[in-house]
Amino acid sequence: MKVGEIGRHLGLPASTMAHHLSALVQAGLVVQERQGREIINRADYAATTALVSFLTEECCAGVARSGEEAA
Repeated sequence: MKVGEIGRHLGLPASTMAHHLSALVQAGLVVQERQGREIINRADYAATTALVSFLTEECCAGVARSGEEAA
């Protein structure tokens, strides 16, 4: 999606979205592609899945989930 489209969906100004998208691009979670004069933003689902897996396996190790005992 274009920055403005994302901002409209979230109710945020394009400048705010551009700032946050820049951080996500630097983190490798969003990929930007230029199409003419516009920049299209796409989530990098493989990177996002890897991040969630890391957080679940490493950062939450030993923390019991609801209804489970800690390992």
